[in-house]
Amino acid sequence: MIRFDAVTKTYPGQARPALNDLGVEILRSEFVFLVGASGSGKSTFLRLILKEDKPTRGSIHVLGQDLGSISSRKVPYFRRDLGVVFQDFRLLPNKSVFENVAFTLRVIGKSRGFIQSAVPETLKLVGLDGKGKRMPHELSGGEQQRVAIARAIVNKPQILLADEPTGNLDPVTSAGIMTLLERINAGGTTVVMATHEAGIVDQMQRRVIELVAGDIVRDERSSGYGASLPESGDEAKVPTDEPITSAAPKVPIEVMREAQPLYVEPEVHDDVTDAAAAITAAATASVPITPAADDDAAPSSGKRPARPGSKPDATAHEHLTLAERLGLRAPGGPREGDDDQEVGPTK
Repeated sequence: MIRFDAVTKTYPGQARPALNDLGVEILRSEFVFLVGASGSGKSTFLRLILKEDKPTRGSIHVLGQDLGSISSRKVPYFRRDLGVVFQDFRLLPNKSVFENVAFTLRVIGKSRGFIQSAVPETLKLVGLDGKGKRMPHELSGGEQQRVAIARAIVNKPQILLADEPTGNLDPVTSAGIMTLLERINAGGTTVVMATHEAGIVDQMQRRVIELVAGDIVRDERSSGYGASLPESGDEAKVPTDEPITSAAPKVPIEVMREAQPLYVEPEVHDDVTDAAAAITAAATASVPITPAADDDAAPSSGKRPARPGSKPDATAHEHLTLAERLGLRAPGGPREGDDDQEVGPTK
Protein backbone atom coordinates (compact mmCIF):
# COMPACT_ATOMS: atom_id res chain seq x y z
CA MET A 1 0.00 0.00 0.00
CA ILE A 2 2.72 2.50 1.09
CA ARG A 3 6.44 1.70 0.90
CA PHE A 4 9.50 3.85 1.57
CA ASP A 5 12.80 2.48 0.26
CA ALA A 6 15.90 4.22 1.68
CA VAL A 7 14.15 7.60 1.53
CA THR A 8 16.05 10.72 2.51
CA LYS A 9 14.65 14.24 2.35
CA THR A 10 16.88 17.27 2.80
CA TYR A 11 15.59 20.84 2.57
CA PRO A 12 17.82 23.60 1.19
CA GLY A 13 19.73 25.50 3.86
CA GLN A 14 19.47 22.69 6.42
CA ALA A 15 22.44 20.51 7.25
CA ARG A 16 20.39 17.81 8.96
CA PRO A 17 17.94 15.87 6.76
CA ALA A 18 14.24 15.99 7.61
CA LEU A 19 14.05 12.24 6.94
CA ASN A 20 17.12 10.06 6.97
CA ASP A 21 17.29 6.80 5.00
CA LEU A 22 13.81 5.59 5.92
CA GLY A 23 12.66 2.11 5.03
CA VAL A 24 9.10 1.26 6.08
CA GLU A 25 5.98 -0.37 4.66
CA ILE A 26 2.33 0.23 5.61
CA LEU A 27 -0.13 -2.47 4.63
CA ARG A 28 -3.70 -2.21 3.36
CA SER A 29 -6.37 -1.42 5.99
CA GLU A 30 -3.79 -0.63 8.69
CA PHE A 31 -4.25 2.16 11.23
CA VAL A 32 -0.84 3.73 11.86
CA PHE A 33 0.15 6.50 14.26
CA LEU A 34 3.16 8.69 13.45
CA VAL A 35 4.49 10.07 16.72
CA GLY A 36 7.43 12.22 17.66
CA ALA A 37 8.38 15.71 18.75
CA SER A 38 7.83 18.77 16.57
CA GLY A 39 10.38 18.77 13.76
CA SER A 40 10.91 15.03 13.89
CA GLY A 41 9.69 14.58 10.30
CA LYS A 42 6.03 13.55 10.66
CA SER A 43 4.59 16.20 8.34
CA THR A 44 7.35 15.61 5.80
CA PHE A 45 6.46 11.90 5.82
CA LEU A 46 2.84 12.73 4.96
CA ARG A 47 3.76 15.27 2.28
CA LEU A 48 5.94 12.70 0.52
CA ILE A 49 3.04 10.22 0.45
CA LEU A 50 0.80 12.92 -1.02
CA LYS A 51 3.55 13.86 -3.51
CA GLU A 52 3.64 17.45 -2.32
CA ASP A 53 7.40 16.98 -1.92
CA LYS A 54 9.96 14.84 -3.72
CA PRO A 55 12.53 12.76 -1.85
CA THR A 56 16.17 13.75 -2.17
CA ARG A 57 17.13 10.08 -2.41
CA GLY A 58 15.28 6.81 -2.42
CA SER A 59 11.91 5.73 -3.85
CA ILE A 60 8.30 5.81 -2.63
CA HIS A 61 5.54 3.49 -3.81
CA VAL A 62 1.89 4.29 -3.04
CA LEU A 63 -1.03 2.17 -4.26
CA GLY A 64 1.33 0.24 -6.49
CA GLN A 65 2.72 3.33 -8.24
CA ASP A 66 6.27 4.65 -8.12
CA LEU A 67 5.75 8.32 -7.24
CA GLY A 68 8.98 9.23 -8.98
CA SER A 69 7.50 8.16 -12.32
CA ILE A 70 4.22 10.13 -12.00
CA SER A 71 4.27 13.35 -14.00
CA SER A 72 2.95 16.59 -12.55
CA ARG A 73 -0.03 16.42 -14.91
CA LYS A 74 -1.13 13.09 -13.46
CA VAL A 75 -0.69 14.01 -9.78
CA PRO A 76 -4.32 15.21 -9.38
CA TYR A 77 -5.57 11.85 -10.70
CA PHE A 78 -3.28 10.02 -8.29
CA ARG A 79 -4.60 12.04 -5.33
CA ARG A 80 -8.19 11.01 -6.02
CA ASP A 81 -7.49 7.83 -4.07
CA LEU A 82 -6.12 9.78 -1.10
CA GLY A 83 -8.02 11.80 1.47
CA VAL A 84 -6.37 14.43 3.68
CA VAL A 85 -7.51 15.89 7.01
CA PHE A 86 -5.67 18.88 8.47
CA GLN A 87 -5.46 20.30 11.97
CA ASP A 88 -6.94 23.67 10.94
CA PHE A 89 -9.90 22.18 8.99
CA ARG A 90 -9.30 24.38 5.87
CA LEU A 91 -13.00 24.77 5.07
CA LEU A 92 -14.33 27.27 2.54
CA PRO A 93 -15.84 29.97 4.79
CA ASN A 94 -18.35 31.23 2.21
CA LYS A 95 -19.68 27.77 1.35
CA SER A 96 -22.24 25.70 3.23
CA VAL A 97 -21.43 22.33 4.78
CA PHE A 98 -22.96 20.58 1.78
CA GLU A 99 -20.96 22.67 -0.69
CA ASN A 100 -17.71 22.13 1.23
CA VAL A 101 -18.11 18.37 1.00
CA ALA A 102 -19.34 18.50 -2.61
CA PHE A 103 -16.42 20.70 -3.67
CA THR A 104 -13.96 17.84 -4.22
CA LEU A 105 -16.55 15.89 -6.20
CA ARG A 106 -17.22 18.87 -8.48
CA VAL A 107 -13.49 19.33 -9.08
CA ILE A 108 -13.04 15.75 -10.28
CA GLY A 109 -16.11 16.00 -12.49
CA LYS A 110 -18.68 13.87 -10.67
CA SER A 111 -22.27 14.15 -11.89
CA ARG A 112 -24.88 16.20 -10.07
CA GLY A 113 -26.88 13.08 -9.31
CA PHE A 114 -23.87 11.39 -7.74
CA ILE A 115 -23.16 14.47 -5.62
CA GLN A 116 -26.77 14.73 -4.43
CA SER A 117 -26.66 11.15 -3.17
CA ALA A 118 -23.04 10.86 -1.96
CA VAL A 119 -22.83 14.05 0.12
CA PRO A 120 -25.87 13.43 2.40
CA GLU A 121 -24.74 9.83 2.87
CA THR A 122 -21.28 10.96 3.94
CA LEU A 123 -22.62 13.68 6.25
CA LYS A 124 -24.78 11.06 7.94
CA LEU A 125 -21.72 8.82 8.37
CA VAL A 126 -19.79 11.55 10.19
CA GLY A 127 -22.75 12.53 12.39
CA LEU A 128 -23.82 15.71 10.59
CA ASP A 129 -27.12 14.54 9.16
CA GLY A 130 -29.43 17.51 8.59
CA LYS A 131 -26.69 20.16 8.86
CA GLY A 132 -25.88 20.47 5.18
CA LYS A 133 -27.21 24.05 4.98
CA ARG A 134 -25.14 25.33 7.92
CA MET A 135 -22.18 27.63 7.35
CA PRO A 136 -18.77 26.81 8.86
CA HIS A 137 -18.94 29.66 11.38
CA GLU A 138 -22.19 28.20 12.75
CA LEU A 139 -20.47 24.94 13.72
CA SER A 140 -18.36 23.95 16.71
CA GLY A 141 -14.71 22.95 16.28
CA GLY A 142 -15.58 19.27 16.41
CA GLU A 143 -18.31 19.68 13.81
CA GLN A 144 -15.96 21.59 11.50
CA GLN A 145 -13.44 18.77 11.76
CA ARG A 146 -16.20 16.29 10.91
CA VAL A 147 -16.95 18.33 7.78
CA ALA A 148 -13.26 18.16 6.86
CA ILE A 149 -13.29 14.38 7.35
CA ALA A 150 -16.46 14.07 5.27
CA ARG A 151 -14.81 16.05 2.48
CA ALA A 152 -11.77 13.75 2.66
CA ILE A 153 -13.73 10.49 2.45
CA VAL A 154 -16.68 11.44 0.22
CA ASN A 155 -14.86 9.98 -2.80
CA LYS A 156 -14.12 6.78 -0.86
CA PRO A 157 -10.29 7.00 -0.93
CA GLN A 158 -8.12 3.99 -0.21
CA ILE A 159 -5.80 6.00 2.06
CA LEU A 160 -6.68 8.68 4.60
CA LEU A 161 -3.86 10.94 5.82
CA ALA A 162 -4.58 12.90 9.01
CA ASP A 163 -2.14 15.57 10.20
CA GLU A 164 -2.92 16.36 13.86
CA PRO A 165 -6.72 16.18 13.34
CA THR A 166 -7.41 16.56 17.07
CA GLY A 167 -4.82 19.25 17.79
CA ASN A 168 -7.39 22.07 18.18
CA LEU A 169 -10.10 20.04 19.92
CA ASP A 170 -10.98 19.31 23.53
CA PRO A 171 -10.56 15.73 24.87
CA VAL A 172 -14.24 14.77 24.59
CA THR A 173 -14.54 16.02 21.00
CA SER A 174 -11.21 14.37 20.13
CA ALA A 175 -12.55 11.03 21.34
CA GLY A 176 -15.52 11.40 19.00
CA ILE A 177 -13.24 12.17 16.04
CA MET A 178 -11.09 9.12 16.79
CA THR A 179 -14.18 6.92 16.98
CA LEU A 180 -15.12 8.18 13.53
CA LEU A 181 -11.64 7.47 12.15
CA GLU A 182 -11.80 3.96 13.61
CA ARG A 183 -15.12 3.40 11.83
CA ILE A 184 -13.61 4.59 8.54
CA ASN A 185 -10.64 2.28 9.02
CA ALA A 186 -12.98 -0.64 9.76
CA GLY A 187 -14.48 -0.08 6.31
CA GLY A 188 -11.12 -0.93 4.69
CA THR A 189 -9.49 2.52 4.43
CA THR A 190 -5.83 2.74 5.42
CA VAL A 191 -5.38 5.52 7.99
CA VAL A 192 -2.04 7.21 8.69
CA MET A 193 -2.29 9.81 11.45
CA ALA A 194 0.40 12.13 12.81
CA THR A 195 -0.31 13.13 16.40
CA HIS A 196 1.05 14.35 19.72
CA GLU A 197 -1.95 13.02 21.68
CA ALA A 198 -0.40 10.38 23.91
CA GLY A 199 -3.72 9.48 25.53
CA ILE A 200 -5.34 8.63 22.19
CA VAL A 201 -2.41 6.48 21.06
CA ASP A 202 -2.23 4.65 24.38
CA GLN A 203 -5.95 3.94 24.39
CA MET A 204 -6.30 2.71 20.80
CA GLN A 205 -3.23 0.43 20.83
CA ARG A 206 -2.52 0.44 17.09
CA ARG A 207 0.71 0.35 15.12
CA VAL A 208 3.05 3.15 16.19
CA ILE A 209 5.95 4.53 14.14
CA GLU A 210 8.11 6.91 16.19
CA LEU A 211 10.36 9.45 14.50
CA VAL A 212 13.27 11.23 16.16
CA ALA A 213 15.28 13.75 14.12
CA GLY A 214 14.24 12.09 10.87
CA ASP A 215 15.03 8.52 11.95
CA ILE A 216 12.59 5.75 12.79
CA VAL A 217 13.49 4.68 16.32
CA ARG A 218 10.45 2.48 16.95
CA ASP A 219 7.94 0.58 14.82
CA GLU A 220 5.59 -1.54 16.94
CA ARG A 221 2.14 -2.99 16.49
CA SER A 222 -0.47 -2.77 19.26
CA SER A 223 1.64 -0.20 21.06
CA GLY A 224 1.30 3.07 22.94
CA TYR A 225 2.75 6.54 22.62
CA GLY A 226 5.72 6.12 24.93
CA ALA A 227 6.00 2.33 25.01
CA SER A 228 9.43 0.97 25.82
CA LEU A 229 10.94 -2.24 24.65
CA PRO A 230 10.58 -5.17 27.09
CA GLU A 231 13.60 -6.07 29.14
CA SER A 232 15.51 -9.22 28.40
CA GLY A 233 13.62 -12.31 29.51
CA ASP A 234 10.31 -10.43 29.74
CA GLU A 235 7.49 -10.89 27.30
CA ALA A 236 5.55 -7.97 25.97
CA LYS A 237 2.06 -7.72 27.37
CA VAL A 238 -0.64 -8.26 24.78
CA PRO A 239 -3.79 -6.19 25.42
CA THR A 240 -6.94 -8.21 25.89
CA ASP A 241 -10.36 -7.49 24.48
CA GLU A 242 -12.10 -8.03 27.80
CA PRO A 243 -14.37 -5.13 28.73
CA ILE A 244 -13.20 -2.90 31.53
CA THR A 245 -15.73 -2.53 34.34
CA SER A 246 -15.66 -0.14 37.24
CA ALA A 247 -14.74 -1.59 40.60
CA ALA A 248 -17.53 -2.05 43.16
CA PRO A 249 -17.41 0.34 46.12
CA LYS A 250 -15.74 -1.12 49.19
CA VAL A 251 -18.51 0.19 51.47
CA PRO A 252 -22.16 0.12 50.30
CA ILE A 253 -24.08 3.38 50.24
CA GLU A 254 -26.65 2.07 52.75
CA VAL A 255 -23.90 1.44 55.32
CA MET A 256 -22.55 4.95 54.82
CA ARG A 257 -25.98 6.48 55.40
CA GLU A 258 -26.58 4.59 58.66
CA ALA A 259 -23.06 5.03 60.01
CA GLN A 260 -22.58 7.31 63.01
CA PRO A 261 -20.23 10.27 62.64
CA LEU A 262 -16.63 9.45 63.46
CA TYR A 263 -16.21 12.60 65.56
CA VAL A 264 -18.71 14.69 67.49
CA GLU A 265 -17.73 18.20 68.53
CA PRO A 266 -18.09 18.45 72.32
CA GLU A 267 -20.13 21.29 73.79
CA VAL A 268 -18.07 24.04 75.37
CA HIS A 269 -19.32 25.82 78.50
CA ASP A 270 -17.69 28.98 79.73
CA ASP A 271 -18.79 32.41 80.96
CA VAL A 272 -18.78 33.99 77.49
CA THR A 273 -20.73 31.11 75.86
CA ASP A 274 -23.31 31.02 78.66
CA ALA A 275 -23.80 34.81 78.52
CA ALA A 276 -24.29 34.67 74.74
CA ALA A 277 -26.81 31.85 75.13
CA ALA A 278 -28.77 33.88 77.70
CA ILE A 279 -28.88 36.91 75.42
CA THR A 280 -30.06 34.76 72.51
CA ALA A 281 -32.79 33.16 74.65
CA ALA A 282 -34.00 36.54 75.87
CA ALA A 283 -34.14 37.93 72.35
CA THR A 284 -36.05 34.99 70.89
CA ALA A 285 -38.36 34.10 73.80
CA SER A 286 -42.05 34.94 73.93
CA VAL A 287 -42.73 38.43 75.28
CA PRO A 288 -45.86 38.81 77.45
CA ILE A 289 -47.97 41.87 76.65
CA THR A 290 -51.08 43.46 78.13
CA PRO A 291 -53.81 44.37 75.65
CA ALA A 292 -54.63 48.09 75.66
CA ALA A 293 -57.79 48.85 77.66
CA ASP A 294 -60.38 51.34 76.46
CA ASP A 295 -60.44 54.58 78.43
CA ASP A 296 -64.22 54.31 78.95
CA ALA A 297 -64.02 50.74 80.17
CA ALA A 298 -61.41 51.40 82.82
CA PRO A 299 -63.67 53.17 85.36
CA SER A 300 -66.52 50.69 84.99
CA SER A 301 -64.27 47.69 85.45
CA GLY A 302 -62.76 49.10 88.57
CA LYS A 303 -59.30 48.17 87.40
CA ARG A 304 -56.49 50.65 87.21
CA PRO A 305 -54.15 50.72 84.23
CA ALA A 306 -50.96 48.80 84.70
CA ARG A 307 -48.10 50.92 85.94
CA PRO A 308 -44.79 50.84 84.13
CA GLY A 309 -42.63 48.07 85.53
CA SER A 310 -45.51 46.25 87.15
CA LYS A 311 -46.11 42.57 86.40
CA PRO A 312 -49.00 42.11 83.94
CA ASP A 313 -51.87 39.70 84.41
CA ALA A 314 -50.94 36.18 83.29
CA THR A 315 -54.36 35.63 81.67
CA ALA A 316 -53.72 38.54 79.30
CA HIS A 317 -50.38 37.25 78.04
CA GLU A 318 -50.07 36.76 74.28
CA HIS A 319 -47.17 35.68 72.10
CA LEU A 320 -45.61 38.20 69.77
CA THR A 321 -45.17 37.36 66.12
CA LEU A 322 -41.84 37.87 64.35
CA ALA A 323 -43.12 41.11 62.81
CA GLU A 324 -44.11 42.34 66.28
CA ARG A 325 -40.70 41.45 67.73
CA LEU A 326 -38.96 43.39 64.97
CA GLY A 327 -41.20 46.40 65.50
CA LEU A 328 -42.85 46.09 62.12
CA ARG A 329 -46.36 45.68 63.56
CA ALA A 330 -48.00 46.86 66.77
CA PRO A 331 -48.41 44.14 69.46
CA GLY A 332 -51.82 42.55 69.46
CA GLY A 333 -52.40 43.15 65.74
CA PRO A 334 -53.56 46.27 63.88
CA ARG A 335 -56.08 48.50 65.55
CA GLU A 336 -58.50 51.05 64.17
CA GLY A 337 -56.67 54.05 62.89
CA ASP A 338 -53.32 52.16 62.54
CA ASP A 339 -53.33 51.93 58.75
CA ASP A 340 -50.87 54.78 58.48
CA GLN A 341 -48.41 52.97 60.78
CA GLU A 342 -48.21 49.68 58.87
CA VAL A 343 -44.93 48.73 57.19
CA GLY A 344 -45.09 47.43 53.66
CA PRO A 345 -48.16 46.94 51.50
CA THR A 346 -51.37 46.73 53.54
CA LYS A 347 -54.02 46.43 50.83
